[in-house]
Amino acid sequence: MIVSWFARPMNNAAPRLIPPRIIPPVKPLKGLAFLAAFVRNPLEVAPQAVYEEDTVANRLGKTQRLWITSPALVKTVLLDEREKFLKLSQIRLLSPLLGKGILTTEGAEWKWQRQASAPMFRYQDLMGFVPAFVRATEAQVAKWRAAPPGATQAVDRDMTRATFDVISATLLPSADHATVEKSMVLFQRAGGWGQLYAMAGAPLWLPHPGMASGARATRMLRAAVAAMLRERRAIEEKTGAGQDTGEARVPDDLMHRLMRAQDPESGQSMNEDRLIDNLLTFYLAGHETTARALAWTLYLVARSPEWAALLEDEIERVTGGGPVEGAHIEQLVLVQQVLKESMRLYPPVPLLSRQCVAATRLDGIDIVPGATVVMPIYAMHRHAKRWEDPDAFDPTRFAPEREAKIPRYQYLPFGAGPRICIGMAFAMLEATAMLATLLQKARFAPVPGREPYPLARVTLQPGGGLPLEVTLR
Repeated sequence: MIVSWFARPMNNAAPRLIPPRIIPPVKPLKGLAFLAAFVRNPLEVAPQAVYEEDTVANRLGKTQRLWITSPALVKTVLLDEREKFLKLSQIRLLSPLLGKGILTTEGAEWKWQRQASAPMFRYQDLMGFVPAFVRATEAQVAKWRAAPPGATQAVDRDMTRATFDVISATLLPSADHATVEKSMVLFQRAGGWGQLYAMAGAPLWLPHPGMASGARATRMLRAAVAAMLRERRAIEEKTGAGQDTGEARVPDDLMHRLMRAQDPESGQSMNEDRLIDNLLTFYLAGHETTARALAWTLYLVARSPEWAALLEDEIERVTGGGPVEGAHIEQLVLVQQVLKESMRLYPPVPLLSRQCVAATRLDGIDIVPGATVVMPIYAMHRHAKRWEDPDAFDPTRFAPEREAKIPRYQYLPFGAGPRICIGMAFAMLEATAMLATLLQKARFAPVPGREPYPLARVTLQPGGGLPLEVTLR
């Protein structure tokens, strides 16, 4: 069940916004009810207790399952005893597409790829991409200018395409948007069944709806990235990075950096398969997630005229009406507060899980090998014990003095521990620059009767689409 409403405080202040949310079942679902809910939307199977307690234990078939929400327990799983909890179901779900890349490996294989990739994402180096973020956003705004003032736009689709333009400029040049978009839709369509089978440990050969189309999408995506990689290698054979021969010029983008990346300990670099795996990983993590965050944020701003006005004032003061630049990012304090609150209510990746591989205890509960430990980020971000008025949109939670008091493992839009999202700085720079540019150029209003709902499909999508009325400034 999904609900949304406004409630006006007694002091006649601005109305309190409770945006669309999941209403969880009072008791854990079982049997066919669980299966139907999980395939429809995995968020709908988390019982009410997950939003109120530290741990909730139940079973999926013969598999022990433990939901954990306490920052201390999450830290245990993701950091302190991480060798006992591996990403087996996530690896199973994503490895057909992402191979043995940084997101879908464990142990030494993961470590050297992480170490080799980390220098690509130095904050100061990433600042050089801010003009690309702004150009992609301005290109989207230019498309809106062709429509009548206040026309309804599918903002979720538009943010997907705008962030795709960013990826094309910074990671995957020459990408065919139509092919990639179609393939991602097919891959995610089978996501509910894939997540269910992975969590339940069902045999790999067991068929499910969307299995054939998902496999076809995987082949298309990997073939498209392989073609881009071949094209780039041909260019690099003609010229070095930054050297113009009159025929081709190799940009110092993330693809070039990844092709040159080496493990600082062993000097190992990535072969063709690992390059494809990680290019697709960074595409999925850096494109889909940022698009979702921006779409949900624009929806919240559209529903919050008071915050829209505050953001417009800040952006004008910081930029002086000019394009957003790297030097402006840290000054866009309110813009980042709104983004962080949006990712609290609608985390781009709403669920994390680990599989226990060694007997242990969590919160006094014996955990056996094979058990699934679920960290429901969506529920953790709305937990009744840890957030005041948890379902309300309130960006002041992330004012610097208040944000400093939030426990590290309570707010996880990018994960946590050693496997925290390697592209976190890139994503925040991108989202800040793009949101500021969008609000500098346009105003957004909700479409009556068209409320999106949170739908988990690897990333958190706005189910039913996210149309907004867009008026250019």
